Amino acid sequence: MEGSLAVQPFVDDAGAVKLLFPRQPAPPISITPDTVQQILAYAAEREQTLTDLRNRIAELEHLVQTDELTGLLNRRGFETAAGRALANAARYGETGVLALIDLDGFKRVNDDWGHAAGDAALRLIGKILTDHIRTTDYAARLSGDEFALLCVRANPTALARRIRQLKRTLDCAVLPWDGKHIALRASVGSAAYDATTTLENLQQRADKAMYRQKRARR
Repeated sequence: MEGSLAVQPFVDDAGAVKLLFPRQPAPPISITPDTVQQILAYAAEREQTLTDLRNRIAELEHLVQTDELTGLLNRRGFETAAGRALANAARYGETGVLALIDLDGFKRVNDDWGHAAGDAALRLIGKILTDHIRTTDYAARLSGDEFALLCVRANPTALARRIRQLKRTLDCAVLPWDGKHIALRASVGSAAYDATTTLENLQQRADKAMYRQKRARR
């Protein structure tokens, strides 16, 4: 019959007679406006899921690199930022300054006033550092009462005055606590970097400068 699908017999290699059934044509797919809307809604849902996942990853990366007490970068975050700054210095000839800050007599604050007062003192130092940096710079709490300030894409000579002002501000810092005022002091050492500087060398020079000031205070 015209238009019918015939079954075709054939003989295989072993001499057996077999039947070859014709392949049925695929049924047509009906695309309606509702179908289009469903496809778009599904794609939008998948895209939102990916966006939420990216945001969650970014949030976790931020937490991993942030000091919980002060909100500054932690050591891991600082080393990432410093590595990026020095890579830019090597590639584009940029310069900048690293300042290391260590509180003087911080153990006495904990011993005399308690660890809650010590934590409040660290948060105060963190705020002072945040107030003294540009949006392009980085402030970090490396460990305990040791902090770092990384000023990028800046002239070291021009930064010298800012570092001196920071020292004066830190030495005048006072923490109100339990009806009293706790005076805080800090030793600051700085070192400049250029296209040839390594992170290890930069930290060593800033650390030596900071301890020279600490010994001079004693």
